Amino acid sequence: MTKIIIGVLLIVIGLSALTGLALTKFVIALIFIFFGIRLIVRQGGHSGDACCAATSNEDFINEVVIFGPLNKVIKSANFKGGKIVAVFGGGEIDLRQAKTAEKNVTLEFTAVFGGGKVIIPKEWRVNSQGTAIFGGYSNKVGAGEGETTLNIKGTAIFGGVEIIN
Repeated sequence: MTKIIIGVLLIVIGLSALTGLALTKFVIALIFIFFGIRLIVRQGGHSGDACCAATSNEDFINEVVIFGPLNKVIKSANFKGGKIVAVFGGGEIDLRQAKTAEKNVTLEFTAVFGGGKVIIPKEWRVNSQGTAIFGGYSNKVGAGEGETTLNIKGTAIFGGVEIIN
């Protein structure tokens, strides 16, 4: 976490120097807000540990993560896609146990100062389309031989999305 904060500060200092805007005050305020919210969430009984993934049988995933982890294993019998937004947070979505009757499944993943990893079944194909601003989408999936194509769409701003199988 410290590396991310230092990296963001260096980027903001560089952007401030290039644009002449006082962005450093804004980012320092965000860092204080981040640690304040994190402290409150942890005292509320949420440990924030990424070790234990939640299991879901839902056909459609709809998750918003702000300043926290998202670790989910999808075991749906008819997965239809979904939307994920990660702001100063992220995690892992494991779709290896998901089944679908669809030929095309769309997953929208927006990462802002955060990101995540999507693990897909080996037989699925991937088509990733996204806009990256100081971030990116990394597709490390080989050509699947099944009929299902997972279409990953979204935006990565100072964050990223990695797709593996």
